[in-house]
Amino acid sequence: MALTVLVVVLLLLLIIGLPLPYSLGAAAIAGLVAMGDGIPLTVVPQRFVAGINNFAFMAIPFFLLVGDLMNAAGITRRIIRLSNALVGHLPGGLAQVNVVSSMFFGGISGSATADTASIGSILIPAMKDEGYDPAFSAALTASSSTAGPIIPPSILLVLYGVIAGVSITDLFLAGYVPGILLGLGLLAVSYVISKRRGYPVHSRASLREVFVALKESAWAVFMPFLIIGGMLSGIFTVTEAAGVSVVYGLVVGLFIYGDLKFRDIPGVLAQAMVKVGTLMTVAAAALIFAWVLTIMQVPQDLAEAIFAITRNPLLILLMLNLLFLFVGMFMEAKAAMLILLPVILPLLPEIGVDPIHFGVVIVFNLLIGLITPPVGLCLNLAAKIGEVRIDRAATAAFPMIGLMLAVLILITYVPGVVLWLPNLLN
Repeated sequence: MALTVLVVVLLLLLIIGLPLPYSLGAAAIAGLVAMGDGIPLTVVPQRFVAGINNFAFMAIPFFLLVGDLMNAAGITRRIIRLSNALVGHLPGGLAQVNVVSSMFFGGISGSATADTASIGSILIPAMKDEGYDPAFSAALTASSSTAGPIIPPSILLVLYGVIAGVSITDLFLAGYVPGILLGLGLLAVSYVISKRRGYPVHSRASLREVFVALKESAWAVFMPFLIIGGMLSGIFTVTEAAGVSVVYGLVVGLFIYGDLKFRDIPGVLAQAMVKVGTLMTVAAAALIFAWVLTIMQVPQDLAEAIFAITRNPLLILLMLNLLFLFVGMFMEAKAAMLILLPVILPLLPEIGVDPIHFGVVIVFNLLIGLITPPVGLCLNLAAKIGEVRIDRAATAAFPMIGLMLAVLILITYVPGVVLWLPNLLN
């Protein structure tokens, strides 16, 4: 009965348009009242604060800030120039540049939407000017931007590590191979489509041009290696690494590149604060919601329901993938993780699935939702930049979605693809 009340209240509030944090919080309170177990409602504000009172959570605001700092420092332009020097001579030169730029930029910002906005605002108009189909340009930009949350530093992987209580360093290492596979696959898709449609090719850059482009962007490209190297060597934790990256971004932007001015910093901080406030409010409310589900013993009931169907780990992974694919179409990835993971994580020991492996699979799974309607945050943003209807962009994204599903199947059922690098370096 209490679970029914909780779900119905949540759905009704979402339907009438109440923001997600308020909907989650109100539904959790309604569920507690319906339980009638004498749990005082004063526990709700206590859990609201306690849920995000986690040292590792501090990494998320820092990584959000460093993405904005590096973007304001002119990183996007330098990365695009480097990418053009490396792959611009291939069929569909700008399409290839789009993918490579997203892989580089994703390793700095850790955010798919930031990638779409930064790379897309420059490359989508440029691709249209060179005769690329606007729908293809938007779809490719949105798809390539999903490499950001899987290639470290990844905000989603930090969030999973906090929820699951596993090593964020290992999660970062585990994200590299799937992220690179996604990037290489998108390069291949771009190559085939561009070759078939006869999209233009840029002239091959000379070694000197490649060297100049690499020299200009070296400080930006080095940052992910600084973070991972510091964490692997034990010099700093993930939260300290995030703080170091902010200082690094300030020094590079202000004193090395010089594109970031002191007068720009208040605006960058305000922009980051809005993102942090939104994310942390959702996180706190979602963790209360998940806590109520836990005391209702929903994880145990879910486990019993699944095991009544099958105890085969391969089939259970398939069921969980289908669940997250469906949820990802309608819910933002961070909220989906915060709500569902506390319920599902207790299943992992029962089916013998490594939590590091599962974390990368689920994050990759939810990234597909960024390019699938009706929510499709990145696809919607890219479509607006490209001034193209969302249905046309969604149709153009079918080959990219197919590729992502293929990579998802691979990393789900071949754990070594995900765990190889963490096992090698630990």
